[in-house]
Amino acid sequence: MPLSAVRGGCSFSRTAVNPGLFLGPSPRRSLNCGPTPLPSRAAGRGRCALRAMAGAAARGPLPCLPLPLPCLLLLLLPAASAEPELRFRPPAEAPVRLFTEPELARYDGHQEGQPIYLAVKGVVFDVTSGKEFYGKGAPYNALAGKDSTRGVAKMSLDPADLTHDTTGLTEEELKSLDDIFNNVYKAKYPIVGYTSRRILNEDGSPNLDFKPEDQPHFSIKDEF
Repeated sequence: MPLSAVRGGCSFSRTAVNPGLFLGPSPRRSLNCGPTPLPSRAAGRGRCALRAMAGAAARGPLPCLPLPLPCLLLLLLPAASAEPELRFRPPAEAPVRLFTEPELARYDGHQEGQPIYLAVKGVVFDVTSGKEFYGKGAPYNALAGKDSTRGVAKMSLDPADLTHDTTGLTEEELKSLDDIFNNVYKAKYPIVGYTSRRILNEDGSPNLDFKPEDQPHFSIKDEF
């Protein structure tokens, strides 16, 4: 006896299915709508569609049609042939600011509202946070606004020593210069640029051996 149930005016019945229509025997549901009949034209189209589906299933799977050559080539191409997008991009190098002597002289601490810069070994430091030492009237103001490498090495404020020139310095003075440069200026004050002598050769061409100083404990300042 077929099992039937009524749902929303439609009765569903389970009957045996021809095994040839599917891969194995399984129940099939037939739809018999009695209480709520479809319009005659729609019902006709529905019956035609069901008969067409049943006929197609009885005839077996559709034959495989050959693909056009361009489509076949697209299928054969590996999916990873496109260049993969980089998830990590190395950061761009920070811009390097070049100071000429007249430009550096404008930051000597004598102008209100201006930062205070001084250079040692061609490296320009912002010493504004040490205004009590390098500001106008302060004890080391003579070092500001210029490259005072020789004065730092000799611990001298003599105007003749307030220069970049290290000619004739003793080994002890050169060692003192490196110690103050690394443990005082690089440790306490951020680098904002370099003098032209540090970046350029005497003929004005770029110095290919120039390398910016490493100062990881300070965030990079964009001065442009």
